[in-house]
Amino acid sequence: MFLATPKDQWSSLWTQERPSAQILQRLVVLASESLRALEEQLMDPLSEQDVKMVFRPPLDFYDVLIHLNTNHIPRHLESVDRPVKSVSRGVVKNSSAGNILFPVVDYDPVQLYLRELRDAFNDLALFFYDKHGGEVIAVLWKPVSFQPQPFKVSSMKGRKVTTLNNELVCVPNVEAILEDFEILGEGLIKSVEARTEKWTI
Repeated sequence: MFLATPKDQWSSLWTQERPSAQILQRLVVLASESLRALEEQLMDPLSEQDVKMVFRPPLDFYDVLIHLNTNHIPRHLESVDRPVKSVSRGVVKNSSAGNILFPVVDYDPVQLYLRELRDAFNDLALFFYDKHGGEVIAVLWKPVSFQPQPFKVSSMKGRKVTTLNNELVCVPNVEAILEDFEILGEGLIKSVEARTEKWTI
């Protein structure tokens, strides 16, 4: 996907494989709904104006929500809705200089956790997070990964064996995966909320 210019109509040096068709379709829907909501607000100047609403994603679309502990979100003050109270995140006190706080470079435990989730479960799910102070990591199961696969020892990562039509097949072990989400994010996450049960056969 790239922006074509008059001098570069057929290809681009910046062409990327992303976003996927699924995510691109979702972006189109969100953009059209955001435009509609903003146009309604601008056409009615007497109504209450809240342009921030287009930056608050609806969470009912996702299958799992991982709620984060706000004390460990270093960019929490960058969120669309600023928190009422905040703590110093990502700083270390210098004992020799008194009470001077020094920032810790690249201290972002949420991004590290997100990277671990994507590395471990990329074949089963998509993970979405607002890096500017988001309090939730949203998870969307990949429908293809929930189709029963023939039993193979090499494809047992995150899966369990069950029988379907008297044949051994592998299906994702969602309960164990949700438990892994909690174990990987121990201390960083408040809770893991399963919102759908699409994985049941």
